[in-house]
Amino acid sequence: MTIKLGSLAADLKMEREGEWIEPKEWPGLNPEKPFEMTKLPGLEFFVRSTNYPPYVTARQARLEQMKKDYPDDNIPPEIAAKIEGELAVEFLLLGWKGLDVQYSPDAVSVILVAEEHRVLRSIVYWCAGRVGKKKVEFVKAAEKNSVASSAGK
Repeated sequence: MTIKLGSLAADLKMEREGEWIEPKEWPGLNPEKPFEMTKLPGLEFFVRSTNYPPYVTARQARLEQMKKDYPDDNIPPEIAAKIEGELAVEFLLLGWKGLDVQYSPDAVSVILVAEEHRVLRSIVYWCAGRVGKKKVEFVKAAEKNSVASSAGK
């Protein structure tokens, strides 16, 4: 099988402007069955990509600052949560649906920086990692043969 190169290309406009991503299920939400995937019907996040240039730049600056502040790499969990949350709030998360708390910048700026909301942060980052991706497409046998024969001319 041959893969269509264009289907591997990112949608840069979506990466920058955002996309609604639905995390259909998530592992570890049932302590009695930690390996079970829990369905998350109706939950969606409007997020930019983790490849969004201002995010990439800000994340790198924060990482460099943390190296200076914590040269032994022992970053307290509450500090890591705060930094990851602030980056998500400032650059990635633009909205949500399906939670019992309505999305607002004020609510998000408190929730996402809280250490105890690590699952929500993980879901937001997972969704941001999916933005702008396409489903891989394959060349049909007939197309593949015509491309190969035209290349040989």
